[in-house]
Amino acid sequence: MELLQLKYFKALAERNHLTSTAKDLHVSAPALSATITRLERELGVKLFDRTGRNISLNKFGMIYLKHVNNVFATLENAELELLDAQTSQQNKLSLAISSPIIWHEALSAFVGENSKIPLSHTIINLDMMKNAAYSSQFDFIITALGDLPEAEWNYEILCTNDRPVLAVYPNHPFAQRKQICFSEAKDEQFIALSKGYSFRKFFDEFCAIAGFRPKIALECDYALRVKMLASECGIVLTTESVMRTDALGDAVYVKIDSPDFKRTQAIFWNKQRYMSKNATTFFNFMTDYYKSECWG
Repeated sequence: MELLQLKYFKALAERNHLTSTAKDLHVSAPALSATITRLERELGVKLFDRTGRNISLNKFGMIYLKHVNNVFATLENAELELLDAQTSQQNKLSLAISSPIIWHEALSAFVGENSKIPLSHTIINLDMMKNAAYSSQFDFIITALGDLPEAEWNYEILCTNDRPVLAVYPNHPFAQRKQICFSEAKDEQFIALSKGYSFRKFFDEFCAIAGFRPKIALECDYALRVKMLASECGIVLTTESVMRTDALGDAVYVKIDSPDFKRTQAIFWNKQRYMSKNATTFFNFMTDYYKSECWG
């Protein structure tokens, strides 16, 4: 058994498509197929079910993939630890966040205090999080509690008291109110984030708890949501953490007194991934930063 066989198996297991996997690996489809067949012969078991041109990982393949992922995680951790041991180099800190607004202040403060630590951050959605091969490449993912499986991830809660609020345009009738019951908004047109965003899941859950199905005028991303609110195309459900950033321009914010529902945000790290010195520095900074924050 060779490492190349494991690499090819892992790639095919993640894509379930022979031709596209072969293209990504820069090999021919017959060569990839032959490598997988040789691996299956060595193991004495089929790893994929083949129906015509379709291929899918079977129950034996799922078992094997779990251990192959462990092999590659160990090798990646070895590289990270070796790099950590070299005082002349620093591991790049890789971060994924599901809400691109509320962490700006904390990240700016971190960079200001740790300018020599190379940092990259990516906006991640729920589908990306479900892809274990993709999500496990990050040192940390900051998202809502429940977005990632606790069996595979460690986490530390950053905030537990982020209450929902309505953002409305200045001449909306709700703009004259200090607070409302969320069920009062059941006939309003909402500008909502598209399916797949972490906050969209929170929005759907909150509407269900309030007892209504929202009327959605537009599904969009964060940037377009700001423009559509300014154009008075509808109203927006957001949270107090966003309200503090003025990210929604001239919106008027109306507190929601019921139902009582809060968003809990946490910092996650994969249980199998090596935590570098830079990652440890970032983790300690973020947890200390939000210990001093009072959201609510």
